[in-house]
Amino acid sequence: MTTQPETPEPHRPPDRSRIVAAIAASLRNVDAFGTGPLAELRRLDPAGSLCEPTLHRLLARHRVPQGWLDGAGIRDWGLVIHAMALASPGPLSAPAHDREPDGADARAAFWRDESRRAERRFGEALFEAGFSERRFVNLLDAAPDALLVALPRAVRFLVAGGGPLPALAAVGLVMSAEADGDWSDRVRQRIARGYYQAEFRAGNPQAQAISQAISQAPSGDAA
Repeated sequence: MTTQPETPEPHRPPDRSRIVAAIAASLRNVDAFGTGPLAELRRLDPAGSLCEPTLHRLLARHRVPQGWLDGAGIRDWGLVIHAMALASPGPLSAPAHDREPDGADARAAFWRDESRRAERRFGEALFEAGFSERRFVNLLDAAPDALLVALPRAVRFLVAGGGPLPALAAVGLVMSAEADGDWSDRVRQRIARGYYQAEFRAGNPQAQAISQAISQAPSGDAA
């Protein structure tokens, strides 16, 4: 039986994932970033004017291309950074750059796989934090404007429950909300898969034991 390669995801440039991981690392290093700027990002209104100096300094420092910020782009990036700030420094997670393989194709595959893993983990974390199915479905069904409110609420709930926010899942959910085609559906399907697999494990002692054994095995994942 021949395994068919997965459909490419043209809306998920590997450079975007690299930038988000670098921003997450900056936000987690509060001593260097500063508590004042972090508080400014936490107070940011993704539906507001988005003129906060810290936001624009962060985008410039990490060289987010201007083309990604045109139109609704600045709102999307504001929402992603606001969500990450709400989870900083503790529960915010992202891959470390020093884990990247050599070669452009290998790096692209690395960030694609890390993003898919993060999306499943986001769903798991929401279930484990006690996020209700109704709220979860509303989050995944949210149109771009509704996501400006739904995602920060979900992140606050997640952080209050001690769950991690995978940064790559946040950017995948936000950016896919503006995209057409199957890619948007696949992002949400992976998040849903994580949520309902966690639900299944919670009600199935055998699956729970297997999951615990896997989690205790050596892993290359970074916090």
